[in-house]
Amino acid sequence: MKILVCPHDLDLGGSQLNAIELAAAVTAIGHECIVFGRRGTLCARIDELGLEFVESPEPGRRPSQNVARAIRELVVERGIDVVHGYEWPPALEAALATEPLPDAAAVCTVMSMAVAPFLPKWMPLVVGTQQISAVEQARGRLAVTLIEPPVDLAHNTAPGDAEIAAFRARWGLDERPVVACVSRLVPDLKAEGILAAIEVAGELADALPFQLLIVGDGSSRPDMVKAAARADAGRGRRSVVFTGELADPRVAYATADIMLGMGGSALRSLAFGKPLIVQGEHGFFRTLSRQTAEVFRWQGWYGVGEGRADGAGRLRAELEPLLADEDLRRELGAFSRELVEDFSITKAAHRQVAVYRDAWAARADQKRRFLSAAASAGALGGYYLRRGVARRLGRAPTDDFNAVPVAGERHVTAGAPRAAGAAHDPILYFPGVAWDDVAGTDRQLVTEISRQRPVIWVDPTQSPLRRRVPSVPAVTSPRPNIVRLRGAIVPANQRPVLRWIADVWCGVIAQAYLRRNGLTPSAVVCASSSPMLAHTRRLPGRKVYYATDDFVEAGALWGVDRRYLGTAREANLREADLVLAVTPELARHLQRTSRASRWLPNGADLDVLARPDVERAQDVRLPSPIAGVVGQFNSRVDLSVLQAVQGTGIGLLLVGPQRFHSSDTAERFAALTRLPGVQWVTAVPRDDLPAYLACMDVGLTPYADTMFNRRSYPLKTIEYLAAGRPVVATDVATTEGLDARFVSTAGSAEAFASLVHERVRARSDDREIRRSVADAGWPSRARQLLAWLDEEGTAP
Repeated sequence: MKILVCPHDLDLGGSQLNAIELAAAVTAIGHECIVFGRRGTLCARIDELGLEFVESPEPGRRPSQNVARAIRELVVERGIDVVHGYEWPPALEAALATEPLPDAAAVCTVMSMAVAPFLPKWMPLVVGTQQISAVEQARGRLAVTLIEPPVDLAHNTAPGDAEIAAFRARWGLDERPVVACVSRLVPDLKAEGILAAIEVAGELADALPFQLLIVGDGSSRPDMVKAAARADAGRGRRSVVFTGELADPRVAYATADIMLGMGGSALRSLAFGKPLIVQGEHGFFRTLSRQTAEVFRWQGWYGVGEGRADGAGRLRAELEPLLADEDLRRELGAFSRELVEDFSITKAAHRQVAVYRDAWAARADQKRRFLSAAASAGALGGYYLRRGVARRLGRAPTDDFNAVPVAGERHVTAGAPRAAGAAHDPILYFPGVAWDDVAGTDRQLVTEISRQRPVIWVDPTQSPLRRRVPSVPAVTSPRPNIVRLRGAIVPANQRPVLRWIADVWCGVIAQAYLRRNGLTPSAVVCASSSPMLAHTRRLPGRKVYYATDDFVEAGALWGVDRRYLGTAREANLREADLVLAVTPELARHLQRTSRASRWLPNGADLDVLARPDVERAQDVRLPSPIAGVVGQFNSRVDLSVLQAVQGTGIGLLLVGPQRFHSSDTAERFAALTRLPGVQWVTAVPRDDLPAYLACMDVGLTPYADTMFNRRSYPLKTIEYLAAGRPVVATDVATTEGLDARFVSTAGSAEAFASLVHERVRARSDDREIRRSVADAGWPSRARQLLAWLDEEGTAP
């Protein structure tokens, strides 16, 4: 892909530096990135990373028609696929530039502390904190991705001892511990905390002396210099040192004993293994530790305290234990380095590419959104009007949406959790599929739950126009302890209004059955993309939302309106006492309060799949060795990976139906099945699946790199392992909790094919592989769910 990266400006700043370093990381994994903007100090970093730079015209008031026109011309001339604007002015210019171009998409990243309300709702949005992601999704944005400010771990390394010694000598740093802050010295967001640190440096000059190293420049520096003079007054040596802006601040990070900072600067300090005190506003200071890490991962590397008057006292309370205890500094520094691995720029680059691919695939949906464009234009006009009035009154903030951070607002709060009913009361379960459909997560899980609790299963809405809709009575019992209620039958039920009516009717059906039989649910579980928790909110019992996939991202795959799916999900999340997700990635995406969602992964039918005496399927004619795929073949599958495996000469067995929406992709799949060494067996009964798994030497999970796949948990991977087969997967869907000895992942088609070849030669022990997933059966998943339902005070 070709990507045009447009930072807000190219002077030193966290968002701009992230844009440039992430562009270089995306280039390193095989794509082409061009940086577009006005010249600034970061052009040196662009040159250092070997990126192409194209200078922007002067914008004037933003968004600028001149800039948008220049971007549009560049997109046409260079064949750009995606224009990526960082912060709101370049994002709006990217939207203006790409709107008339059918083969280009626009993406926006906001690393500020809040998102401008006039950014178009259709625009794919990347944000830097989980809390902002939650707020924006709740406000109706459908394509929101969390990429916490990435850290280039290869670049952010300590220089040699000689360079550190020279730096210390240059700035007069002595034997005292160094507390360093690398920051812009500006009023909004930054100045308050730095002034508090200067005050504390003076207060502790005798009791616990340290040197405060301030790296950076800005309009607040004169005030800070005056405060430093007061702090050092009457003492023979300086406690506060200003270096000004450093083009390369790595030596400052390496010199520090303790770091003080927020946002990207705070994260970069972790790469140097330094203990960190996170700075915020209104007196917020808190030390990073194992106990506080999740707080920062939720709200970002920032916080809001009780009031400015508390700032110096709060910082002193956090700082004194670190100054007094070198061992504590060493311990917290080691944790910092451990934690920052999750923020590596390589991981962020792969996630960013998935955003680009999804945006380009959905580019047609970005065009001609007239109402959205009008709403954005109106909101932008209101923003400039309010800003003009504030400027006249002398109240205008200098740092835009950093001045009104999301972390300081109150958005989504969890209500008091509802108590679970008695164990003999039924669980009301709204699945994503009907009982007669493929026996996936819902049916397997409910079957196991029913061994301990009665379950009422309510089929989702179905259309009589759909082929092969079975005729079943309104109430049946497909298994002991399970009652199945037939859902509403509504023509064309994928249309939002008709589907809403059908969903309401499903809720009515369930509640009518409960009333007729004098039953009270102990819990209501919604594993559906419909807002069933909202439609049953008056029922007693604990409310559980279980996301077995990212239902909003699945909209294109299912042919269902994404706005309906997004609205339905938010309605369920508002009602839920307990939020469960099939992957940790999806659990974080669905988190709407500071309380974490929980991870309930898929399981496997071990009793069926783990039998060692299964006979091979008689219709498989491929010679060994054989690599195989089971499941549906649709847009989730990366066909280039399978083509690479076929090229190795290893037999390729494909088991399952094909359901590609694109005729071109369907033809690519058909061409693959005609190649030598490839056999395609269409849909087979689930009971026959072990016979086909027995033919395979290695199981394949060839998922394409999309955000939907990144948030999914591939059931097929567990099934391969349960059958005693090692797995090779693309490094997209999670493999968390699986034994790395038997699951290998690759980031390219060539690497994938090479791993398949290695796995075939390795000949892993079938029994050891089966033992690695011994606790991954559906009974253990059901026990975990019931344990959570029985907890006191469960909340999302």
